[in-house]
Amino acid sequence: DVDADFMRSGEDQYIAVHDGFKVLKMPYAACVSARTTTTPRYSMYVFLPDERDGLWSLEDRMAAGGEGFLREHTPERRVEVGEFRIPRFKLSFDDSVVGALQRLGVRDVFKPFVADLADVLEAENSGDDPPLFVSDVKHKAVIEVNEEGTEAAAATAVCLTFASAAPSSRRPARVDFVADHPFAFLVLEESSGAVLFAGHVVDPTDE
Repeated sequence: DVDADFMRSGEDQYIAVHDGFKVLKMPYAACVSARTTTTPRYSMYVFLPDERDGLWSLEDRMAAGGEGFLREHTPERRVEVGEFRIPRFKLSFDDSVVGALQRLGVRDVFKPFVADLADVLEAENSGDDPPLFVSDVKHKAVIEVNEEGTEAAAATAVCLTFASAAPSSRRPARVDFVADHPFAFLVLEESSGAVLFAGHVVDPTDE
C-alpha cells in the first residue's frame, strides 16, 4: 500500500461507468495565446479499473480499441458524486528521440562528416574546426496534478485550470470515483482529438 495525499470534491463530475472500469473527464480552461485564432480545449481523462490490479488488462483493452476506444467511452454528462478522491501526482519522462527521428527519415544530421550544419557556426569558428553533427536529441515531458489544476510541459508549455460547467437537469444516480489503486490517464485536445500526454499512475508518491 502507498500513503498518498488525495484531492476530494463534492462537485458534480463528468463520469461514465462501463463494464470493468470508470472514466472521469476533467475539462480545462486553457491559457489563450494572442497568436492563435482558435481556443484549444483540453481535457484530462482518468481510466480507473474496478479491480485493484486491473490496470494492465484495462490498458490492453484501450490499446486493442485504438482511437475509437476513447470516443466510445467518453463521459457525456456531469453526475452527482458520492465519494470522490484522486491522488495528487507529478510524473516526468525524458529520453532520446534520435531513433524516432531516424525512422521519420531524419538521418544525415546525426552522421559525422555528412551533416551540413555550417550555418549554425559563426564564420570565424568554422575554419579548421571538426565538422558539426547532432549527437543526440532529448525530449522531456512533465505533468503535475493538484488542487490548482494541471501543469503540463514538453516542447511547448500548456497552462491549464479546471473549468466549470452548468449542471445537467437530468441527474443519474450518485457515482463514486476513488482512485486509490493504479489508473491510466490521457490529456487530450478536444477539437483535434490529439493525445498530448498519456501514462499511468501506479505510485503517486514516486515521480
